[in-house]
Amino acid sequence: MMGVDYQENIVSLALHSFCIAAFIASWFSINDLLDIEVDRINHPGRPLPSENISKESAEKYGRRMMILSGVGLIAIILNDEKGIEGLAWVDSVIVWLMALLLMIIYELDGKPFNPSLKKRMFWGNLTIAGTISITILFGAAAIDHATNPLLWLVAASAMVLTTAREICMDSNDRFGDFDRTTLPRVIGLQKTRKTVWILAVAAALLMLLPFALRLIPSNMILLILPAIVCIISSKPFLTRGYDAEAAEVLRAGMVFGLVGLALCGMIINS
Repeated sequence: MMGVDYQENIVSLALHSFCIAAFIASWFSINDLLDIEVDRINHPGRPLPSENISKESAEKYGRRMMILSGVGLIAIILNDEKGIEGLAWVDSVIVWLMALLLMIIYELDGKPFNPSLKKRMFWGNLTIAGTISITILFGAAAIDHATNPLLWLVAASAMVLTTAREICMDSNDRFGDFDRTTLPRVIGLQKTRKTVWILAVAAALLMLLPFALRLIPSNMILLILPAIVCIISSKPFLTRGYDAEAAEVLRAGMVFGLVGLALCGMIINS
C-alpha cells in the first residue's frame, strides 16, 4: 500500500471500478436466471421468481453488462498504454480472465463439460469467495500493486470469511437446494456450523496478521475492531441455529473489515 498516488491513478481506479461492477452485475443476472426454480423455494420474493422482472429483461441486462465490462477492460488497456510505462495492464487482464473462468465453471451445467461448481459441495462456496478476492486484486492492479503482500492478506481474509458466509447460507437454504450437493446436506447442520465458526475465526486472524507482521501500524487496529466484534458475535447465532442471522453478521464483519483495512491503507499513504 505504500507509495500510492491516488490522484495520479484516479482514471485507472475509475475504469477498474466500472469494469468489475459491470462484470458482477452480469454474473448476478446469469446466476439468478439459472436459479429461478431454487429461488422459488428459498427466496420467492426476489425479482425473477416473483415475476417483477421478466426473464427476457434479465437476459438482456446480463449480456449488456458483460459487454460493458469487456469495453471497460479495453479502456483499461488503452489508458495504461498511454500513461504508464511497461505492461501494467497485464495484471488487470489476467485477473479479469480468472474471474470469467470462475463464472463459467461455477455456472456451466451441460455438454460437453459439466463442472457446475455451485452444485458441488464446498467448491461452489470457494468459487464465490474466490471472486471476492479477485475483486480486491483487480483493484490492486489498478494502482500497480497486485503483488503487494498486504493486499493478498486482505484478499485471503475476505475469501475465508465469504466462504464461511456462503456455507452458512447453504444451511439456511437447505430445503430448496434440491439440485445440488451442499455441505449441510452431506455432513449435517451441527458439523457445518462448527466449520463456519472455524472459518470465521481463521478470517479474523488473517485480518489481524498484517498488524502482527507490522505491515500496518499496530495503533490502527482499532479500525478493524468492528469487524472482529461482528465475527465473534456470529457464534451465538450459530449455536442457536439461526443461520440467516449468522450469515448477515458475517457479511457485516466482512464489510467492516474491508473498510477498516482500506482506511488503514489510505491513512498510511496520506
